[in-house]
Amino acid sequence: MDTPHKILIVEDQFVEANHLRLMLNKAGYEVQPVARSVREAIELISKERPALVLVDIFLSGKETGIDLARYLKKEQIGFIYLSANSNEDILNEAKATHPFGFLIKPFRERDLLVTMEIAAYHQEYGRESGLRKETFFQRQLLALKKSDGDHPTKMLKLVQALQPLIPYDLAVAVRKTARNDLNELTAFLRTGYDQYNVIGVEEFQLATKLKTHELRQRLEQVSPEANVTLYTNAAFEKATQSSGMKEAIKHHYGMRSNLVVPIWEATDGSVFYFSFFSRQPAGFDPDHVDLCERLRYSLLTIVQSMDNPSIEPVVASNAEKDNVPVARLAGIVGTSAPIMQVFDLLMQVASAETSVLITGESGTGKESIADNIHRLSHRKNGPLVKVNCGALPSSLIESELFGHEKGAFTGATERRIGKFEQAGNGTIFLDEIGEMPLEMQSRLLRVLQQKEIERVGGKETIRINARVVAATNRNLEKEVAEGRFRLDLYYRLNVFPIHLPALRERQEDIPLLANHFLKLYAEQNQKKIVRLTGDALHSLQNYTWPGNIRELENVIERSVLTTKGTEISGIVLPSAINSIPATTQAEHDRTIEENEREHILRVLRKCNGRIRGSGGAAEILGVPPTTLASKIKKLGIKKDFFSTS
Repeated sequence: MDTPHKILIVEDQFVEANHLRLMLNKAGYEVQPVARSVREAIELISKERPALVLVDIFLSGKETGIDLARYLKKEQIGFIYLSANSNEDILNEAKATHPFGFLIKPFRERDLLVTMEIAAYHQEYGRESGLRKETFFQRQLLALKKSDGDHPTKMLKLVQALQPLIPYDLAVAVRKTARNDLNELTAFLRTGYDQYNVIGVEEFQLATKLKTHELRQRLEQVSPEANVTLYTNAAFEKATQSSGMKEAIKHHYGMRSNLVVPIWEATDGSVFYFSFFSRQPAGFDPDHVDLCERLRYSLLTIVQSMDNPSIEPVVASNAEKDNVPVARLAGIVGTSAPIMQVFDLLMQVASAETSVLITGESGTGKESIADNIHRLSHRKNGPLVKVNCGALPSSLIESELFGHEKGAFTGATERRIGKFEQAGNGTIFLDEIGEMPLEMQSRLLRVLQQKEIERVGGKETIRINARVVAATNRNLEKEVAEGRFRLDLYYRLNVFPIHLPALRERQEDIPLLANHFLKLYAEQNQKKIVRLTGDALHSLQNYTWPGNIRELENVIERSVLTTKGTEISGIVLPSAINSIPATTQAEHDRTIEENEREHILRVLRKCNGRIRGSGGAAEILGVPPTTLASKIKKLGIKKDFFSTS
């Protein structure tokens, strides 16, 4: 891996900047003159482009480090934030710029060097990943050129091939002629991981309630851009006010951002372009603009070849044999925007060798994501070894992970092969990594850095080649800030994060999940239960699901076992308090005791019912465990109100 050597420091505190410069020089990095403001930084970058920028969030002048980060993003220059303790809003704004890392002041030299190493990995992986996906896309174009099928079928395959590169929810292919022929308008609405609805003029009119002359009038008003154009946030809202077509798509399909990619313009005035839409306000970014500019000629040749097969599409001359795996995801159900984003991230990282950190509340399906990462990777023929770090006693975790020699300790009557060795050339899944004791974290970090282990009681160094996928339901950044998790280990694991949404954040998936579990457990228990009634589904969608998918699965399984007929009409939910819709709760004037009860319940659910110990409910609430236990009893809070089992 090539280490970026030219480093620019943007820091307005001389002592801190000088200390940072000395550490970097000692480690062999070339440091450019220090900039104290955003304006100075941009001037220096215009003279000599750095490989990486270390930028303080708070700087002299009106502009902040986050403003500079947005500029660096456009210039495709990697950056790391330097920050003292910042509030959550500022950190969230900083994260949205996708830095290569954070260094929290004061930091040690080791923290700096680990972060620099990971930044270099991000740069290399980003380039390789982008090249791999673009190369695979070019291979798909060649296969599409040689395949049979009519024009609509090939167009669908084309927009499907673009999905890993452009994260759209709706793709519109428009051939605009002087006659404004409506038959040249076709849209593709993504409805699942690899499922699309083809929307023609009739379907579009049915959804938008537009009459033929109204639709034609709106199409006549369209003036295709000459260059790839991005509309996000406020720019998209403004565009919908002047474009009747964008306004209709926003209103009837819930789209919030747009990327327009012109393909060709003929001498007769006809044009062809793609218009991609996302349900996210910032669904596309300048990187997608650059990508589309690179792909325009390839898209031109394939679109033209659909009408004229003699035209040969451009294909990468040095195509790789390895490609992005295309397969259905196992054990994951959903079509909502949040889960579709997870699908896209999973497909991006599955074929890579990088470590992955899966985060999310208990019961959101982190293990299923790990299963799919392994199944879709090039290591799929190797073992997938799973370790629950939270279930292992601290006295045994080292032996469990790394193995031990005979006689290493009392009771070690024979040699034991640890989980890392068992994983071989496969994948090791470290579940609940946030529960790992601090002293064990340092040993794990050394293993990840050096790719070698020593069995407990042994002297032989053993090379390992397992890919690491980790998961946690804890906020590791908070754990780092409070001294319970090592910063360097967090950076090492967090190379490619995947965050799973809570079930309450993807309520439209509840009917799909419920029917999936209904079919599963009805078959297992040989019951002829065919459906959930409307009332049952209504109850499920009005519940807040603190235990997420695991809790929903348990509820459906219990309902299947207790139902005697062919349909489930009543659902017994663990706690009536969660069944109250949010609007009703907001309107209800609660007593102090009710508010206290609800607050304790929320914390207990967050801690998965754990009261004592580090990160337990008592610690978060700031009361002794005995006091909390008394309050729980007094307020009538029972275990099934917050348990996810």
